[in-house]
Amino acid sequence: MSVRPVFGDGVFPWGTHVYREPCLDLDGVLRDLPLLKDYGFNMIKIQEHWSADERREGEYDFSRVETVLKRAAELDLGVYLGLTMEQAPAWLWRKYPDCCFVYSDGRRHNQPTQYTIPMDGKPGPCWDHPGAREAAARFIGELARALGQYKNIWAWNTFQEIGFWPNSAGKLGFCYCPHTLARFREWLREMYGALAALNAAWQINYADWDEVEPPRREEPVAPFIDWRYFMDDVYMARQLAFKTKALKDNDPYERPVFSHADTPRVGSGAEWRWARVGDFFGTSNYPKWNNGHPWDDPARSEDGALLNEIWEEMMLCTDMARGNNGRDRALWGAEFQGGPISTSLHFGREPTPKDLRVWILAGLASGMTGISFWNHRVERFWKEANGFGLLDPLGDSTERMEAVGRIGRAIQAQGEFFAQAQPPRAQVALLVNEDTHHFFQACNGDVIEHYRYNMRGWYARLWRMGIAVDFIDAEEVAAGELARYQAAILTMPLSLDAEYFRHLIDFAEAGGALIAEACPGRWDKYGWTTLTQLVDGGEELFGAKHRQLVMIKEPGATARWMPQERRFGEFDPPTLLRGCREYSHFDLRANFYLQRLQPTTGEAILTAGNDVVGVLNHAGEGWAVLLGSFLGFSALAYREFDAGTDGFLAALLARAGVRGERCGKLLRRRRVWQDREAWFFINPMARAVEESVDKAGFGDVIDLLGENLLEESDDAVRIRVEAADLACLLLSP
Repeated sequence: MSVRPVFGDGVFPWGTHVYREPCLDLDGVLRDLPLLKDYGFNMIKIQEHWSADERREGEYDFSRVETVLKRAAELDLGVYLGLTMEQAPAWLWRKYPDCCFVYSDGRRHNQPTQYTIPMDGKPGPCWDHPGAREAAARFIGELARALGQYKNIWAWNTFQEIGFWPNSAGKLGFCYCPHTLARFREWLREMYGALAALNAAWQINYADWDEVEPPRREEPVAPFIDWRYFMDDVYMARQLAFKTKALKDNDPYERPVFSHADTPRVGSGAEWRWARVGDFFGTSNYPKWNNGHPWDDPARSEDGALLNEIWEEMMLCTDMARGNNGRDRALWGAEFQGGPISTSLHFGREPTPKDLRVWILAGLASGMTGISFWNHRVERFWKEANGFGLLDPLGDSTERMEAVGRIGRAIQAQGEFFAQAQPPRAQVALLVNEDTHHFFQACNGDVIEHYRYNMRGWYARLWRMGIAVDFIDAEEVAAGELARYQAAILTMPLSLDAEYFRHLIDFAEAGGALIAEACPGRWDKYGWTTLTQLVDGGEELFGAKHRQLVMIKEPGATARWMPQERRFGEFDPPTLLRGCREYSHFDLRANFYLQRLQPTTGEAILTAGNDVVGVLNHAGEGWAVLLGSFLGFSALAYREFDAGTDGFLAALLARAGVRGERCGKLLRRRRVWQDREAWFFINPMARAVEESVDKAGFGDVIDLLGENLLEESDDAVRIRVEAADLACLLLSP
């Protein structure tokens, strides 16, 4: 199968943002467009603003946007046009003063002086307000009819960097206005049917549906799970849907509509609901904004920092966006870092040509079918001033723009391939569960960070082992998608729904390999503990009973993720786990929890002293493993104490037929279209690597950037990849 291209079979959308309000120099933007064409761009991005184009109700002025559209059309430049509906006009707030978001304590989020920078007017009006929603839909319809006459518009974006932020609503979040509360109750009635069913699920005692309320002060209560799912997944998807419909109903040429998220929220399933509203999805990628995590071992070199940017900020983020987007659909790097990060007085490092090259290749390796940089020149206003641009405020050339031009031309020469090729389906699924995510979100403290950090660690382990993963959401699990995978990994699964777990049992019994970390289902979906301390069906699937749970200290002198002990001796000392049987030569480090088990039908594969802390049990045609700790934590922290975990997991996955894709010391990712493939070679080493690679029957080989192919024979190629770098070869019969 191939990706359905957004615009033309042979076009890889390669663009940059050029215009949004307030624009201090529209003439300068127009002068820059021929320059961008010369640098090889085939697309520009325009950000449209409701408050700028309907200053008085019913009076529309799209002339500034049309000026840019017309000049782009003259230069044969496509346009990616994004809406900024959250920056609503002043008349809307006067006409509907109750259309603000409302906090749990009844305060309105009142921000009449909305600017585009730095948050695009977010959070904007509450779209459950019928007047605000109707006015917005009417404006979008008018915009689509007026601007839609320009055939060089390639795609519409309904919401860039989806979210409610910024707000001070805490975990409970928005919105407690009467319109949203009414919709929440309607949704609950559809889901539960009878009030008695809701009362039973929440263990609460409402006498009438009108009494039902989300929590307003305390998070760790049963209604929180449904409340956050409603706001994050249902409300947000519904507001994307009304914008999408308004565009599709009024666009004369029926162009595709999408939206994009900022850095994906590891562990959350909300983006699955967001992505499926439109025709495709996108993500933001600013690799130098966040580099690593405070709990990680620090990067001690420029190459070490760049590797973090490759595996996490590019490949993890893009792989997760590809997962929630679904296969066979376009995936755009909709905001791609072009210049230094600027946040008020904190001014970041200027990206080098190597930075830009490895980011772009990493995005391509993970499945991007289009890229749009942010932006062509540096920002002009306050917080983001002098940052983000491929070009400086003055001048027509920079090293980073020259590099992007060279790379863009090389990609465009293979545009038909990169617009339609996709990564093969992975053998391993990393399971994402929105209810589990919300359970951790509600826990005391910032426990959600532990859940995200641990899943991130699993991705990092598998990445450096050369094992690609697909992120799979609970709805996909329920639809039977796991049958396509050889192994599934359930990370930090403390809260589980028994019905969801039933699907995992079916997966294992049908021949799959399920690997679960400690205490699966110690709490149910709504926070009630299970008597066995395992999810219903867990004892039978894993072939073991829960015996005891202790917490484990970190090996360092100071704690990174462990809470303060309440008294001396509350936590066990740092502990190594020893593999059993064929895994006896592996030592693993326990993290956070250590669950001691009593095997029944399962065989011990991990011990801590005389205690069994890991079991493997056969189930139908497959098998299931219960690991009594959280192995993701030590993937990136205290690595000097964790020499054996990667090897243990490699051996365990090999049992399921899963092996890393490596070419000597190089990691390899692939994209496939028809009878052609792109091979991306990633060098995670601190030195350059040369490898001879079998051509696997392919005849013709193209070095995408002309920098890495040393020699070629009938059967093999020899390539050189510098430290913390990538290379790309395209192969055809």
